[in-house]
Amino acid sequence: MRQRLLRPLAILMAIALSLPLTAAQALTEEEIEAVASITTVVIGQGLEEGDVEARAEWRPGSGVLVAREDEFYYVLTALHVVRTQGVEYGIRTSDGKVHKVDLLKHQDSILYFGQEVGDYGDSIEGYDLAMIRFESEIDYPLAVMGHAQDLSQGDRLYISGWPDPGPEQARRTRQTVSGQLTAVFPPAPDGGYSLLYTHDTQVGMSGGPVFNDQGALVGIHGQGPANGEAFCIEPELSRENSCGLRSVDFVEALRHQGISLSFESPPVDPDVIARGLDNLETADTINDIYADFTNLESLLRDGPSGGCDSMLLGDPCDGL
Repeated sequence: MRQRLLRPLAILMAIALSLPLTAAQALTEEEIEAVASITTVVIGQGLEEGDVEARAEWRPGSGVLVAREDEFYYVLTALHVVRTQGVEYGIRTSDGKVHKVDLLKHQDSILYFGQEVGDYGDSIEGYDLAMIRFESEIDYPLAVMGHAQDLSQGDRLYISGWPDPGPEQARRTRQTVSGQLTAVFPPAPDGGYSLLYTHDTQVGMSGGPVFNDQGALVGIHGQGPANGEAFCIEPELSRENSCGLRSVDFVEALRHQGISLSFESPPVDPDVIARGLDNLETADTINDIYADFTNLESLLRDGPSGGCDSMLLGDPCDGL
């Protein structure tokens, strides 16, 4: 998988990118929920507004709005959420609109920060991160970029995402789960994971934002607890903890490629919180995406590693 650049003539101009050093006040859980609701998106191949054609070999993931340049918005997500190339993705924002990204026509609309290795993406060289661009004239709030390098064991974190609905659920509902930071490691060779946290995450939340108690983006969720021999950082800790990637590593990866984007600085704008609170009821529940999914219990865990049962790459499996 080769690296692709976004708007190369425009954003390869070297402009200094710096993160703010000011401290922000802790928000209430209700306020963090509002920020998460209005900045978290759903990403899925062939995603349409409302009900869509069921395609059992694809499942949607999550992402977060991080930057805007003119009419273009940039969404940060996990690489394995948008692993398939040459297709059309839909990005569902908090107002219920779905923005199309056709990679057949616009290959520069996505930037990968890693490369999958193996027939089913068994490992990732680099970071399990990708940035996807869509066009819109609507004013959407952006997540505030925080200081992931300042994270400490025991910090309260909040993960927002759109888990797959269970067998008894008729609709897909966004969730924010809270927990504590267990440990911070150097980026792992497989996927660049560096955060372990106690959150009980579910399939579909991959690529979703990790917020600190100030409502600032400090990471991207990658995987749920380890499944069998698969783990993201440290084997024993991974069996009881979910894992993610630090936002500071994303910023550094952009710098290394000579790409500059402007990010929102802390603290979170009170107007963004107010908009999120007003929009919670309509933003956080949508019709079940891919409603004809069958055998939900056998789907792969919340992680990038593939396998025949997951069909994440659309490849046929023996015996199916």
